[in-house]
Amino acid sequence: MVERKKNIRKDIAERKSKYSKEQLEEMSYSIIKNLMELDVYKKANVVLLYYSMPDEVNTKGLISNAHVSKKIILPVVTKAGLVLKEYISEESLGVSKYGIKEPVGNIYLGNDDIDLVVVPGIAFDRSLNRMGRGMGYYDGLLPKINAPKVAICFDFQLIDEVPTDERDIKMDMVVSESGIIEKESPF
Repeated sequence: MVERKKNIRKDIAERKSKYSKEQLEEMSYSIIKNLMELDVYKKANVVLLYYSMPDEVNTKGLISNAHVSKKIILPVVTKAGLVLKEYISEESLGVSKYGIKEPVGNIYLGNDDIDLVVVPGIAFDRSLNRMGRGMGYYDGLLPKINAPKVAICFDFQLIDEVPTDERDIKMDMVVSESGIIEKESPF
């Protein structure tokens, strides 16, 4: 399975390299628009988002715009895994050793208050399986949060089958630029 995941990550990177930064931005806009139209997003008061890396669906505009009406929580990578911190403003962010912007304040302990989790990943399938970067950060965090988990991705990140094991967490929805994949029973 390790080799299979490695090959999928390589394949997705090759697919992504065929798009310009501008094309990825345009596709990101469509994905974020689809996310914002979901009832589960509209009703959420506290949203766990991620501050996007250059090769991910761009969430920077969503974070700054949503912050006006919602409490935005962002993950921070530590040696022990992901911890959560509240987004206050763009100016209050530091930069991690991975080059990711992240909040520098106190750890957010209100996991039970989170209404929605927006999750990144490398590949997804129509059975709502997710494959991340291989570090297991989200697999450690997601079981601690009892809120709908919505992945956002580019269409080219959707594949026939994501290899999984018992540690992998299924998504409740996968949102791409062309639409939404969800469980039989919506929230």
